[in-house]
Amino acid sequence: MNIITKVVSYVLIIFIILSLNFFLPRMMPAGPLSDSGITSSNESVLEEYINYMVNLVHGELGWSTSRNAPVWDVLKESLKWTVLLVGTSTAIYVIAGILTGAVSAWKKGKKSDAGLLVLLISLASFPPFFLGMLFIVFLAWRLDIFPRFGAQTLFIDYSTPFGVVLDILHHLILPAATLTLTSIGVIYLLTRNSMLNVLGEDYILAARAKGLSEWYIMRKHALKNALLPIITMVALVAGFVITGTIFVETVFAYPGVGVLVYEAVQAHDYPLLQGAFLIIALAILAVNFIADMVYVHLDPRVREE
Repeated sequence: MNIITKVVSYVLIIFIILSLNFFLPRMMPAGPLSDSGITSSNESVLEEYINYMVNLVHGELGWSTSRNAPVWDVLKESLKWTVLLVGTSTAIYVIAGILTGAVSAWKKGKKSDAGLLVLLISLASFPPFFLGMLFIVFLAWRLDIFPRFGAQTLFIDYSTPFGVVLDILHHLILPAATLTLTSIGVIYLLTRNSMLNVLGEDYILAARAKGLSEWYIMRKHALKNALLPIITMVALVAGFVITGTIFVETVFAYPGVGVLVYEAVQAHDYPLLQGAFLIIALAILAVNFIADMVYVHLDPRVREE
C-alpha cells in the first residue's frame, strides 16, 4: 500500500511540475515572451494550457526559436551527452564516496582517516565551475594532456569504432572528474558518520567475538546497515549534480543540456528553456523515486508501514 501511495504522490508532483513549467515563463515580462512565441493573442491562457498538456502527451515540447526546430529534437541531441556525463559521475562519486567513508570510519583516528577527511572536504569546498577552470588551465592548456572543450574531436576520421569510444572518453574525463570530486565529499561524510554510529552496536561486537574477519564485518554487517540514510542523501546530491552540470558543461563547452540552457538564455529562446527545465525537473524526480524504491527494498519495515 505504501508503494501505491508513493506512486500516486509522484504522479501529483509531476502534474504540479508540468503546470509550473507552463505558468512560470508566462509570469516573466511580456516582451521576450511575445518574441519567443510562447504566448498567443488568439488563445486564452486556459486554452494554451490545455493545448500544452495535450502536446506533452504526444511528445511535443514546442518550437525552438533560436534553432528553428522542434524543442524535443534539439534536446534529444544534447541529452545523450548530459546522460553520459551525469551517469558516469554519479556512479563514480557514489561508489567512491561510500567506500572511502566506510574505510575512514573503520580507521577512525588514524592517518588514513585524517588524510581522507581533509582531502575530500577540501575538494567539496570548490565550486564545480572553478575546479573545472583549474583543470582546463593546468591539465588541458599547460600540460596539454586532455582536450580543452567539446565531447569529440572536430573534423576527424576514425579508423575504428574503438577510436570513437576512446575519443569520447578522453573528452569526458575532465568534466566527469569535476562533477565527481565536488560531489564525493557529501557522500563520504554521511557514510563515515553513519558507519561510526553502526560500529558501536552490539551485533558488531558479537561478530568480532565470533572471530569474523574485519573486512567481512565491515562489508556484511556495518556497511549494509549504514546504507539507509546514504540512499536518501544520494538522491539529494543527484539533484545538485544535475543542476551543477549546467555550469560544468558551460566551462568545458560540453554539448549537453547545460550548454543548451546557457545558449537559450542568451537567445531568449523560452520554449527551449521551458523544455530543458522540464527534462531537468523530471530527471531529479526520477532519481528520488528510484531512491525511495531502493530504500523500501533495503528496509522491510518501511514496506510494512
